[in-house]
Amino acid sequence: MLTKRTLLTTIPAVLAGAALVATGPALAHNPQPRHGGRIVIAGNFHVELVIKGATVSAYLLGHDDKPRDAAGHQGLAILVVDGKSQRVPLAAAEGNRLDGTAPAPLPDGVKGVVQITTPTGATAQAKFN
Repeated sequence: MLTKRTLLTTIPAVLAGAALVATGPALAHNPQPRHGGRIVIAGNFHVELVIKGATVSAYLLGHDDKPRDAAGHQGLAILVVDGKSQRVPLAAAEGNRLDGTAPAPLPDGVKGVVQITTPTGATAQAKFN
């Protein structure tokens, strides 16, 4: 049988635990875009997709939010424009950036997938919806 003292110590502990569980998703790590793009998780990376006109850039970040050198990496952006897919090869540029050029300017918020291939041949996909 529970005593009044047991109830007075147990109930606050249960409520505190429930509050922590409820706030867990709110405390989850969400990196902020540094270049005005959209960020998603792709394997061992965070990928920020930035589109300016026909230029497609993918910035590579680690899960620690530190830039990852793009040297030796390559990518392919498969973007959906007017119901058709456009494939844009991405090559390592300076720093943590991969760049490519689409055949025509792309609309803001374009949807698609960016596939990253590391120097070791490992791949990761970033889905932008």
